[in-house]
Amino acid sequence: MLQKYWKALSVVVVLAFILSACGAGANSQATPTPLPPLVSYEKGIFPVELGSIISEKDLLGEIVPARQDQLFFRSSGFITRLTVKRGDSVKQGDVLAELQIDDLLAQLQQAQIDLDVSKSDLAKYQVQHAFDVKRAESEVTVWEKRLALAKIELDNAYGTGKEVSLLNYDITEQNLIMALESLKLVQQDTNPYVEQVVKRNELSVQRLETLLSERQIIAPYDGIVLRVSIRPGQSIEAYANALDVGDPADLVVRAQFDFELRDKLVKSTEAYLYLTSEDAEGWPVTFLPNFLPITQSENPSTSFIPTADFFYFDVPESTPSEELRVGRSVFLTVILGRKDGALLLPPAAIREYKGLFFVIVQDGERRRRVEINEIGLRATDRWEIIADLQEGDQVVGP
Repeated sequence: MLQKYWKALSVVVVLAFILSACGAGANSQATPTPLPPLVSYEKGIFPVELGSIISEKDLLGEIVPARQDQLFFRSSGFITRLTVKRGDSVKQGDVLAELQIDDLLAQLQQAQIDLDVSKSDLAKYQVQHAFDVKRAESEVTVWEKRLALAKIELDNAYGTGKEVSLLNYDITEQNLIMALESLKLVQQDTNPYVEQVVKRNELSVQRLETLLSERQIIAPYDGIVLRVSIRPGQSIEAYANALDVGDPADLVVRAQFDFELRDKLVKSTEAYLYLTSEDAEGWPVTFLPNFLPITQSENPSTSFIPTADFFYFDVPESTPSEELRVGRSVFLTVILGRKDGALLLPPAAIREYKGLFFVIVQDGERRRRVEINEIGLRATDRWEIIADLQEGDQVVGP
């Protein structure tokens, strides 16, 4: 009986606790869930304006030489000497880089000594030959005069003396003939061996000088180093580009190729050069179509064909020369077009769907969609639109 009593009491206590909790919840107030605020996605109303527009494109340019050359070795090997770096000025004939030439220098020195010796031998022979010719000519002159004396004696001789004079005349005449023949032999006498030695040594020196030049890069003119793509100790193949040099006497402005301008730039395109971004006025420049400053390689089988990665503009003569230096950054503004009386809208007012442009025009309480036939000139904050719109039309922004 006692256990049943305690069980019944426990059930009553639990029910009382549950009922009290439910009563407390009924008396409390629920917290309401706030509604999300209304968001307007329309940015504003843009009136269609009628006015002037200038479409322009800004480019970053660099002053570069109009004439540039890519230099290379004409022989493969390891680079042992590099005498310049980018931006260095060079003089015509300066050695800019070399491959291994120790062996060639020793051979060239010996060949030059052999050439000097052979030239000395040839000079001695020529002096001796000239002396022999002079002596033979003197012999002829002597016998000519002796023959003249013998003729006088013969003419003045009488009796037995005439026979003696005739005999003396004949002997003198024969000696003169021999002297003339001797002169011919001396004049025609040459020593081809000595001359051939000189020519052979000259060819040897020329061959070694050619081999030496193939292992050297020489400055072709007074200029400036634009690019260095080699380093000492590096192995390089023949005719691989090693250095770029340019002639600073004639300068142009180089700007990075812009796909948007590819079909719009022509020689008559209006463009201006600014030395700094703060300049209010610029110098007019002319676009140079199909201009390539790189000179083609002398080796036709590996001639360099430059790619059109840049736009080029001339440098006006009125630009201060002291402000121009190779490598200086400048600013270009290309005028793509000017127009007066154009319908204008800011780009933010124009909608696009699948490549088609249109606007929403507010007409009182109603709205209508107007297709844009063409986007004309584009400025930074205004675009020219060709559409069925009028000045003052109110365009609803997207």
